[in-house]
Amino acid sequence: MILLPEQKTRIGTPIVPRNKKDPTQSARQVSRMFNDIESRYLDIKRRLKVLFDQRMTGRERVDNCQQSWLMCNNEGAEPTLYQVNAGTYIYDMTAAQLADLLQVVQTILDDALLDGGSQRLWALDYVAAEYERGTHSAYTNLSAQSSVYASQTTLQQLLSTAAYQNQIASAFISTYSDWKGIADSARADLANIIADAIGRGINPLETASIVSKRLDVSMAKAKTIAQTEQVGALRQAQWNETDWASDRLGLKTGLLHLSALKPTTRQTHAFWHGKVRTTAEVRAWYAEDGNKYHCYCSQIPCLLNDDGSIYNEGLSDRLAKERKEWAEAA
Repeated sequence: MILLPEQKTRIGTPIVPRNKKDPTQSARQVSRMFNDIESRYLDIKRRLKVLFDQRMTGRERVDNCQQSWLMCNNEGAEPTLYQVNAGTYIYDMTAAQLADLLQVVQTILDDALLDGGSQRLWALDYVAAEYERGTHSAYTNLSAQSSVYASQTTLQQLLSTAAYQNQIASAFISTYSDWKGIADSARADLANIIADAIGRGINPLETASIVSKRLDVSMAKAKTIAQTEQVGALRQAQWNETDWASDRLGLKTGLLHLSALKPTTRQTHAFWHGKVRTTAEVRAWYAEDGNKYHCYCSQIPCLLNDDGSIYNEGLSDRLAKERKEWAEAA
């Protein structure tokens, strides 16, 4: 149903967080997932230590010790060099035993990082919770601004729509693909390290130390993915409801950009603080220049005047002042 202009009654303003120094719900959710990730990588390290103690056996070789370098590289990252002592150890391991060892390593990684599989991956609960929270936030903001929206929309109705369920399914597919990539990348990296260490006679203790460092690199990448997935799900839900409200009710809507305005905030992100864009413009912006990574900005749906400006001029002025103060302090 398309509403007539006089039916688009505004009854409030967007709900904007008052104190940006307080930890946001998103930050707390990301922190919870980070703790889960750290626990999973710690479990990987413990299980690999037991495996190495059992399988990587042999004898020390004191002569012909050589200072050498071992180059490691997780996919998409810059190569890293580790100084090692080569020729110090002779492993009692055949090619078949090495292949079996690497298969167990893959199993350990998959058990921790792909726990639950594609249907119930452990990371999906975090993403689904953020998507639901984003939808709730959009519903709350639009209800506060439009009596028409408030009277014709319920949160339960939004959460049960086919469009919402399809978006959740799409987010699940993307999330599983991300974590499958992390697990595969870590497996390839560790396989190269272990095979190279055995072939060059690097002792088990030194090999285990390098493996631990490479797992730390993988964990850092996993945390970046986790933060991007969760905040991305929150944003996606708000963008979708902004569009759907316009399609369903004929409301003129836009997205009000709120930058975290941290000392580490990029100028290109702070620039948009307090400004309004269409969902298409925001989606395009996040798809370029790595804007979606390490980003704590948010966007909230808002009703617009016919000229595309935000209805609440006072709010625009206040956010513009915050943006100016951040620029002066940077």
